[in-house]
Amino acid sequence: MRIKVFTLFPEMLRPMLGASILGRAIAAGLIEVELIDIRAYSADKHRNTDDYPFGGGAGMVMAAQPIVDAFAAHCPQPFNGRRVYLSPRGRTLNQRIVEELAREEEIALLCGHYEGVDQRALDSVIDEELSIGDYVLTGGELGALVVIDAVARLIPGVLGSEESSEDESFTTGLLEYPQYTRPANFRGKAAPEVLLGGNHAEIVAWRREQSLSLTLDRRPELLDAAPLDDGDRDTLARLKRAREIEARLPGLARQGLQAADQFPKGWFGAFVPEASRKAAKRQCFSGRRHVGYLWQAFSMGFIPAYTEGDTAWKHWHDKQEEGFLLYLPDERLLYRVRGGIDLEALSTLGHFILANQALTRTYVRTGKPGKGPYYCEIQKEAAQ
Repeated sequence: MRIKVFTLFPEMLRPMLGASILGRAIAAGLIEVELIDIRAYSADKHRNTDDYPFGGGAGMVMAAQPIVDAFAAHCPQPFNGRRVYLSPRGRTLNQRIVEELAREEEIALLCGHYEGVDQRALDSVIDEELSIGDYVLTGGELGALVVIDAVARLIPGVLGSEESSEDESFTTGLLEYPQYTRPANFRGKAAPEVLLGGNHAEIVAWRREQSLSLTLDRRPELLDAAPLDDGDRDTLARLKRAREIEARLPGLARQGLQAADQFPKGWFGAFVPEASRKAAKRQCFSGRRHVGYLWQAFSMGFIPAYTEGDTAWKHWHDKQEEGFLLYLPDERLLYRVRGGIDLEALSTLGHFILANQALTRTYVRTGKPGKGPYYCEIQKEAAQ
């Protein structure tokens, strides 16, 4: 990949091009960047490159002659590549355009200054205009650096790992998932356990969920064009439902969807005796894609010792601990709750399950008239 940058201020670009990944890529010959000083091609004896605009107005305009002659010297016809003017009126740069540019053999970038460039120069030597965002800079050099950096990352060998450029924001159509590194616990803040467990499938699923969640929250318009499968659409439906619930019950700390999907199994393992567990799962899970109306474990007698009726909430509330779990089987969502929670507000959710962290106490609201609510408490030794 060869990149030519036409600029009035080549000294603005040199430090960036000589440092970090770009500097190493240039030194290794993976990309070639040539800085061309437009002033050197001015026919004016004072090397002027700008003049007052015809028709009046503030500021100066870059003249056509130095630009056209500089391009003629360094990009003779036919030019086997793309000639780009960095301009706020151009197409807004995105990852798809970056990928287009990375497929070119050569790119020429024109950095404008002052009030702009004589249109005759653009008509003569420019193929298209690109903008890096809806704002105005003092010149095109920063825009050129953005283009060079974004394109260079897609050149084989520049990043060292091909996966690095394939699994990032916008490349997949989604925002990138959060990243963590050592130590696993930094000043009381732990990295997600799933990333430390070594289960590659779970890590991939967690990262996909995080990407979908961040995109939904910050750039939802990207979802319209992102390549989504049925699993992604199911995840998005659950995340959208979660947003509605969290708007009604602020203060809930949502756990990952993987943790929510694993909760029914853990809950069964704690409260249903092993001898009844297989039959209970068949009755409570079968045909429901493991969503589970878990209250059936009570009504069908799979949980032997429990309290039912009006006293159930009193038993739960009297022993309420500092933090507990809230599971919503219909939505397949799991929350961590700190402090108390209002039963009336919870009841608007229909069916829900409360459990303490150790899974030794649980309260279940069925949302069905005449069934429950239920409260169950087991000895800690039994839970183990």
